Amino acid sequence: MSREHRHILFCWLALLGLGALQCSAAFLPLLPTWRPLLLLPSLGMVALVAVMFMGVRKAPSIARGFAIAALFWLTILLGLAMIDPLTRTMYPVVG
Repeated sequence: MSREHRHILFCWLALLGLGALQCSAAFLPLLPTWRPLLLLPSLGMVALVAVMFMGVRKAPSIARGFAIAALFWLTILLGLAMIDPLTRTMYPVVG
């Protein structure tokens, strides 16, 4: 097995492991203040894909700039999307 194939296999197994970690952590009864920690496996997956598959390390500086800008806007969009679930208050239903 060549070095390139080992890198891809390692990345794929790491992505599977992080996905399993994130999926299993979703079933934990976490307090609302600890819920943002569920994003850590996702950030690891993004970093793996950017470094291993997209080849950002070997790309020209303009491509690196666009990748950083994309991560910046993705962070803003995910942050805005998290505002609602993280600040929602559960009211008991009286029936």
